[in-house]
Amino acid sequence: MPRFPLAHIAAPLCRPSPEECAEDYTWFRERLADPNLLDDAVGVKVDGAVLLAVPAGGSRHGGYLSVGTVADAVRVWAALRGRPGFPRVRFGLSVHRDTCHTVDWGPVPPRDDAERGRHFGYTPSAIDTFLFSRRVPRRRAGRCNWPETDP
Repeated sequence: MPRFPLAHIAAPLCRPSPEECAEDYTWFRERLADPNLLDDAVGVKVDGAVLLAVPAGGSRHGGYLSVGTVADAVRVWAALRGRPGFPRVRFGLSVHRDTCHTVDWGPVPPRDDAERGRHFGYTPSAIDTFLFSRRVPRRRAGRCNWPETDP
């Protein structure tokens, strides 16, 4: 990996164990069209926790990690910058300084949820499940949402 002026602030990287990141491994394994990408995932240590960074590859064009502070975002950015599988690493800073900043890689994802799911390399069934969970039941004005019955 090339050296650059901010290398000394980079968050430590590790080879994450399935035990250490069990929830993340399970979540991605259930959703990725190519779960073999997990073989090249890296762990980024932030405040004692290991965050799983899954690289781009195949149908997965990019990804992101959520972090709590701008300082953590800078450290994660510095750790992933220049690594294979993590092209165009950049910040997604929140308007609130201490709330859910992201470190993104790959092309800018589309805004449409289905296209976004494909961008992140998820299976069609994972995308459909997500889209279904986002639907708001339609209700007619002035009526409760009970099944229709004959009077």
